[in-house]
Amino acid sequence: MMHRFLQPALRQAASSHLPQKNTSRAPIIVGQVCTTVKSRATLNYANCNTPFVGSLSHHRAISTTATPSVLSASLQLSPNPNNLDNAFTSKIQSYSSMSSSEQPQQSPIKTNTGIETSSGRGGSNKSIFAKLWDRYSFQGQQKRIILGERLFRSAQVRANDARWYREGRIPYEFRPRHAILTMHVWFLHKRLLADRVDPHAALLLQEELFDILWNDTRSRIRAEGVNELTVNKHLKDAQQLTFLHCTHYDHAFQEYANDDKKRFEELAAAIWIHVLNRDEEAYDDQLKRLAAYVEYQYMNIVLGVPDTYFWEGRIPWGDVPEFRGMVDNDGKKLKEIGSAVVDGLEELPEPWMRTLTDAGAAYYWNTDTNETTWKKPS
Repeated sequence: MMHRFLQPALRQAASSHLPQKNTSRAPIIVGQVCTTVKSRATLNYANCNTPFVGSLSHHRAISTTATPSVLSASLQLSPNPNNLDNAFTSKIQSYSSMSSSEQPQQSPIKTNTGIETSSGRGGSNKSIFAKLWDRYSFQGQQKRIILGERLFRSAQVRANDARWYREGRIPYEFRPRHAILTMHVWFLHKRLLADRVDPHAALLLQEELFDILWNDTRSRIRAEGVNELTVNKHLKDAQQLTFLHCTHYDHAFQEYANDDKKRFEELAAAIWIHVLNRDEEAYDDQLKRLAAYVEYQYMNIVLGVPDTYFWEGRIPWGDVPEFRGMVDNDGKKLKEIGSAVVDGLEELPEPWMRTLTDAGAAYYWNTDTNETTWKKPS
């Protein structure tokens, strides 16, 4: 049953390529990006000491409070997702080739990460030896990890903003929070696909970004307290959900590129399915505000952020959606939440963050002084 806000014409499109609620487990489908993750999982990210709001040595997300049973239920998928890994991989390849064609030349960009990107159409100008150096050299990997951590940290901080789960009324559970993080990683993913400064470096950076996302996801899964023997199984389920989420946004912007109304409805459907987990009680006003945010942020990140800023990992996300004054589905104004306590949501004084070790244990990190402590700061 679809949410009543979604138009009848949209229901068939939204249901045809997305998972339905089902108690059976889906076959594991892991695409090219996922395979790269597994082959690079042992990289020591703690060696990257270039600061981003302090240091990159603490690169894990805040923990969750959902029970293991909730996590397991949230990762139930329907079978036969139409060979999604091949579709996602083909999108990456097609977008990369499209982004490098017939673009104006640009001057080289030097960033404070030590990365010097090529001029316009850098991927096509590079020799095979330059590409191999970018991928396999110690310097190339280190620079890529530094920038990948910066980009991911930026998306993570935005996704962990308490306003999503308090004023925005998004459930503070594993799957909705992972969906908000996926949404912001997708914005960065689209910018990298559209990059015309150095498409080859952008493609490698995209792989690194997803590597970091999977490592972070694994830590959050362990923080749920699931049996260690099932961690990889849950990770694969989360990866599949992530790919489905990303391709739904892709579908909205490609299929309805010239139809603002249908694109908006498809984005609302994607948010209802992936962020709100098909909640029949979700508010139309909430869906519309979140869909408008995706529209705005897509234009902001893909077209608005200057190349120099992006290649330094500095992402100006803009404002979180304004959730005040929302109305329910009967048109009645909702009670303002204000500073109400959300179960499981832990807010810390600036500049403290809650992070996780690889084992899923929580600790606290001061992003200004790089101080860490197991004790919650007051």
